[in-house]
Amino acid sequence: MRWPLIVTAFITGFILWDRFENDGTYTADVERSFREASLDMPGGWRPPTITINRDLLKR
Repeated sequence: MRWPLIVTAFITGFILWDRFENDGTYTADVERSFREASLDMPGGWRPPTITINRDLLKR
């Protein structure tokens, strides 16, 4: 149980350091990389939506 807490604390500390002391350089690069990768996907990027299966509502 100790290792997951240490890893979580390390990741949280890195993100906070990057945001406040490093002007978000590393996390902005990761976000840009994810955006570029999602645009390369066959369907492109679409915002997440919630859909309801109407067949389940019929009785």
